[in-house]
Amino acid sequence: MTNATYNNDNDDDETLDEGTGRDATDLLAGAALSAALTRKLRAQLKRHPSVIILSVPNAEWVPMMSEAIRRMENAPMVRGVSEAGKAGTSKQRVGKDELRWLQSGKSVLFVSQDPGGLLHDAVLAGCDVTVAVPALTPALLRQVIRQLTGGIARGVTKEMAALDLALLVSLLRPGLSAKQCVANLRRAVQRGGGANAKAPPGPLLEALPLTENVREWADQSAADLRAAIGGELPPDQLVYAVLEGPAGTGKSLIGESLARSTGSAFVFSSVGEWFTTGDGTLGGVARNLRLFVETMLSQAPSVGLLDEIESVPNRATMDNRGRDWWNPVVTLFLTEIDRLRKSGRPILLLGATNYYSRLDAALIRPGRLHQRVSVLPPATDAELLALLRYYLGSDMDEADIGRLLPLVQGATPAEIEGWVKQARRAARAEKRPLQQADLLEQIVPQDERSADDIRSVALHELGHAVVAHSLGLTVDSVSIIPQGPSSGHVLVRRPSLLPTWEQVTKLATVALGGRAADIVVGAGAHAGAESDLAEATRLLLAAHETQGLRDDLVSQHVLGAPLMRDELHRRISVELDQCLDQAIGIVGAYRNTIIMLADRLMEEKVLSGAQLAAVIVGNAAPQRPASSKDQRGLQEHRQAESLPVDGSTEQEASHDVLA
Repeated sequence: MTNATYNNDNDDDETLDEGTGRDATDLLAGAALSAALTRKLRAQLKRHPSVIILSVPNAEWVPMMSEAIRRMENAPMVRGVSEAGKAGTSKQRVGKDELRWLQSGKSVLFVSQDPGGLLHDAVLAGCDVTVAVPALTPALLRQVIRQLTGGIARGVTKEMAALDLALLVSLLRPGLSAKQCVANLRRAVQRGGGANAKAPPGPLLEALPLTENVREWADQSAADLRAAIGGELPPDQLVYAVLEGPAGTGKSLIGESLARSTGSAFVFSSVGEWFTTGDGTLGGVARNLRLFVETMLSQAPSVGLLDEIESVPNRATMDNRGRDWWNPVVTLFLTEIDRLRKSGRPILLLGATNYYSRLDAALIRPGRLHQRVSVLPPATDAELLALLRYYLGSDMDEADIGRLLPLVQGATPAEIEGWVKQARRAARAEKRPLQQADLLEQIVPQDERSADDIRSVALHELGHAVVAHSLGLTVDSVSIIPQGPSSGHVLVRRPSLLPTWEQVTKLATVALGGRAADIVVGAGAHAGAESDLAEATRLLLAAHETQGLRDDLVSQHVLGAPLMRDELHRRISVELDQCLDQAIGIVGAYRNTIIMLADRLMEEKVLSGAQLAAVIVGNAAPQRPASSKDQRGLQEHRQAESLPVDGSTEQEASHDVLA
């Protein structure tokens, strides 16, 4: 062998030896076997008769590894199993018949990407040893190229090792140099020749500005995954989770960061992609689902994140027609999760959703996506400060950032990132450093609403906030800054994840607090409360139909649509009126305080919960609260005399309740 000194990547063609003369398929199989087999396991393969299972990364590996084992000296009988057997129209697990070879003194070796799901129980029970062949790594790929070409392969990446096996074999051709092989691999990666696993970009976990509960979960999950990768923790002890929360809170980024921090591949998919990628039929959806799982298995260690998981519907809420179509998909998904769990590979599966309550109960039971992790906008000044500093980097001093905190209450990480990008763009256009004014202009854009409309929004939002405070709920902030379709918002903390009827009615009353303020201190009821009415109705309807919080314990999830829909409509309408009466009473008691706060809110745009509470405490006016009947009569009188009545703007006011 010739010794050589390398100064740069151009020396890759320097030949160290003549290569082995074997093709890439043989070399890949040999490298993978060498990585999987200890001396003790090699001896076991030659000890007859034994039952051995070789678990490979995916179905592509089954024929390659089967042939490699057959060529070994004193090799066992080999059966490759990449799919279930068929008996008529049904599928069945295989391998039982091959066990008869043991009686002739020969060992039997089964090669499969899914031993637990494809091999017969008799094979699994009689197995003497299971060998897990690891996914191809950059180190193994460099070794294969070295054996094929005799040269040193520089620049081999994890993305190259993740290429489809058939493509990989076609790129590593006899007669090429190591440099040419790497160039082929690089082009294939650039053209997207790999699966949907990737080396995740972005920050490490320790750099992310996470809320306290997410930080605790993420650090523990990373520690567990590292332990599973290192063989210190059985992979089936990893806890799969659902990241739930509003859009823009960074659920996907957390998954990517978790993968990068543990040296794992990141595999992303969404239920929507299962329909748009392919023909959209049941078979196409099933193929995409299996591809997602196969990629996680083949690229282990891996972190898989499935977005829009609520699009896999809750079977309990579907009609018979929908259930007939979806049941095979849901059942397959549950089976594939169980397959991941039983694979023995270090894989962490995460789901992401904006609507946790819509998930199928079987999907989130223990052993599946069991842990619920709430990924919410930052709730404290410290969390907001950390988030702003993360996106601003070294731009802006602490004092300038601190002055922005009241204005970004309730903002999601995605919103803050967008503001910072737009502010930097404005500064670049003027060829100067970023200034606080640039960011302020993005957070509080020029308001094109009329003064009357802004005042209507302020009164409406303060109605929500004052009612919530009066009912003992925690208010985080009140804002009249437009966000998307909303002209303003109030952030109120839920009293419990498992509310009682009393707590449900409190939340419904808060939802109607804006309408109460419109009636009592505003120009009258207007269309800006559309989403509030929907929220209050939804809360009460769920209490009646599915939560058993009223007289009827029958779940409509099971029973289907109620026969007495008109009666239910009447009862909920009465309860909504009662909630509105209570809200009107509270707003009436705080009439002067709300009017005073509206002037301040119009000037400052955002008030914190603490600022609100400081003004409210001790300021209730000793006057008779107006009833909803009185105020509706007043509204009709105003309309009859053509007095100004506030109409809805194109944007609707809203209130938000935090979990």
